[in-house]
Amino acid sequence: MSERRSGGYGQLPRDRRLGGGMLGPYRVLDLTDERCWFAGNLLAQLGADVVLVEPPGGWPRGYAHHAYNRGKRSVVAASADEVAALAAGADVVLHNDGTPFDIDLAALRDANDQLVTVHITPWGETGPKASWRATDLTLFASSGQLAVTGDSDRPPVRISIPQAWLHASAQAAVAALVALEHRARIGCGQHIDLSTQQAVCETALSAVLYAPAGIAEVQREAGGVRFGDLMLRTIYPCKDGYVIVTVAFGPMIGPMVRRYLEWMHEEGFCDTETLNKDWVNFALQLQAGEETIDVVEGVMDDIARFCLTKTKAEMIERGLRDSLLVCPVNSLRDVLDSPQLAARDFWDDLDGVHMPGRFVLASRSPLAPMARAPEVGEHSEEVRATGAATQRSVPMQLPEGARSDKPLAGLKVADLAWVAAAPLATKILAHWGATVVRVETQNRPCLLRGALGHRDDVADQENAIAWHSSNANKMTISLDLSKPEAREVVRDLVAWADVAIESFTPGTLGAWGLSYDDLREVNPELVMLSSCVMGQTGPQRQFAGFGNMAASIAGFFDITGWADRGPAGPYLAYTDYCSPRFTVCALLAALDHRRRTGQGQHLDFSQMEAAVHMLAPAIAEMQATGARRTRRGNEDDDMVPHGVYPSAGDDEWIAIAVEGNEQWQSLAIEMRRDDLADLDETARRARQTELDEIVTAFTVRQNGPGLMHRLQAHGIAAHYVQNSGACIDDPQLAHRGHFQWAPHQYARRTIVDAVPYTMSAASSGFDWAGPTYGEHAMEVLGDILGYDADRIAELAMAEALE
Repeated sequence: MSERRSGGYGQLPRDRRLGGGMLGPYRVLDLTDERCWFAGNLLAQLGADVVLVEPPGGWPRGYAHHAYNRGKRSVVAASADEVAALAAGADVVLHNDGTPFDIDLAALRDANDQLVTVHITPWGETGPKASWRATDLTLFASSGQLAVTGDSDRPPVRISIPQAWLHASAQAAVAALVALEHRARIGCGQHIDLSTQQAVCETALSAVLYAPAGIAEVQREAGGVRFGDLMLRTIYPCKDGYVIVTVAFGPMIGPMVRRYLEWMHEEGFCDTETLNKDWVNFALQLQAGEETIDVVEGVMDDIARFCLTKTKAEMIERGLRDSLLVCPVNSLRDVLDSPQLAARDFWDDLDGVHMPGRFVLASRSPLAPMARAPEVGEHSEEVRATGAATQRSVPMQLPEGARSDKPLAGLKVADLAWVAAAPLATKILAHWGATVVRVETQNRPCLLRGALGHRDDVADQENAIAWHSSNANKMTISLDLSKPEAREVVRDLVAWADVAIESFTPGTLGAWGLSYDDLREVNPELVMLSSCVMGQTGPQRQFAGFGNMAASIAGFFDITGWADRGPAGPYLAYTDYCSPRFTVCALLAALDHRRRTGQGQHLDFSQMEAAVHMLAPAIAEMQATGARRTRRGNEDDDMVPHGVYPSAGDDEWIAIAVEGNEQWQSLAIEMRRDDLADLDETARRARQTELDEIVTAFTVRQNGPGLMHRLQAHGIAAHYVQNSGACIDDPQLAHRGHFQWAPHQYARRTIVDAVPYTMSAASSGFDWAGPTYGEHAMEVLGDILGYDADRIAELAMAEALE
């Protein structure tokens, strides 16, 4: 076993002053409005002192305030000078466009060279769309996500509880922590320019990458996924609502399908011939013509009949017992009443109102329950009295030559995760300079190698576009973890690493002698994060599922679709795209804490728990009013008309969101309906169906991109619905460098999507796409772990290497 090596994150000088949490030494000045309060909320959960700056009179005290301003202190600022005085003592300033604060962020940094400023905008600070209007609907339309969500015979549909700015806010929290890590190394702050459009693009993976990969565009299907002529249904009605049942094939999912069919067979809903099909190799048999689509469609019809005899509770109980890919489609009430969340003590109780609590369980520095949201200016005197942050982080004294424009250079990561949620987190770390070693096994290939699209539809595991993107800039070694010799390599890798991240079913690593308690014996300062759908504890910890199922359990399927139809669900594995932002925040906060204390720790992360935070205002509203949010098509509380309308062409659409009377007047004039121009919001809402028909009659004759430019020129928030090809051609995304070509051994060059922000003192970009099997085995074994030729030969002879 190799010894822990010196240098890197584990051995740098430490500032041992302690704050009230992992981010205790930091003060964050929150200049955002309702759209972006979530960024400061995440940092406050991790222990930062977040000061909410309010204009005279304060921000509206709605459900978003009570959800996302908990744990913050409030101060009122009436002028730019007052904001500047507050910023002089801050470590981070969060800001978004459209607030009353007309702030010169560059001047704030000039006055405080330690300051990190984060600017959240719809499109980025520069580029051809930088000044365009944007709403949640139009941002989703521009991102590739809207195009693939909803029923094929209706317009694309958004998630009924707005999400776009929450994605941007979570990315802003990540970016701030990356910049603080960089500040600790280079001794100064910097500016971050964050695009909400880019943040939302990640929710369309991997469909948004299909066009440059030579794959047909994804066709939206409510409650399922279409593969050519085969529609794989996933959502089925049951006795008391809806459930998800996954039918798919391959070495991992095939046996689960077989176990589910055994249950159906027991109760007379599946014949013996169907039960005994080769569900592991069924996809290959379909391609070879040895099986037909009719068999799959028959199985799905049988499942539909079977589900009508079961409740949601019966489904998840059997699913947990037999490790089946089934789960309920939870309403927000179901989420609030979840026995899993109750068992994990997830909720914060504020005078009888349950609000989402800590988003990660940290063993060494637990996240404290968050106090209620503040009253206007409640802390003005005490904030101004303290002046500068009392415990600012001390920059590391690095030699000039050791400084890097990569903020995470020197960070060493052992990546034991798979599929998408956790690997997308380590992708962020790798992007900013961390050395990430991905451990995989050919005996149990990552699902990303076999699914979600292959270049030119050539189904080779080295040709998978989701793998190429999710594992960019990582090194890889392929080990057979059933062999004790391979597990010894993992221990040595963890001894080398600062961070280990894994996403196995709870208990799996422990059975191999690789639990956190086992691994901290070889590396006492290890920061280890375990990611799974439900968390490491609780009655549902053994839940087997993917991001689509986590999204369903967290409430997102019930709120996506049309009121007169069943749930559609957001495209594919929604929580897989939400989770990485939370995960990276937790990891970087734990690393910051370790630098000051020398203490490693274990982070227990649940995809479901993190995702519930993105529904917090609706959960608060439900408890206050009894009204439960559910799917409502593209309707909006504040904007009307607000919808996705057909434009000229086949399956071409444009999203239009009228934000007020002035925009409506402009739209009415554009439609040559001056007779309607004076309708106020109340009148428009009363005539909503009629107006939607009028707008449709106008847009259906128009070229979508042309109409988008025309309406934006008149100050109307509009964007045509972009699929993958349109996203690749989007001049704003091109300006931002969102899609980058990276080299690859098998594919030569392949598309990788970038992070949604730029940093003024840091370089970005990907040096290579997700690697081939064992591509870096010799570098990992020899250069990183220091094994000699004899040791490597022994591993080969033991068949530990693949």
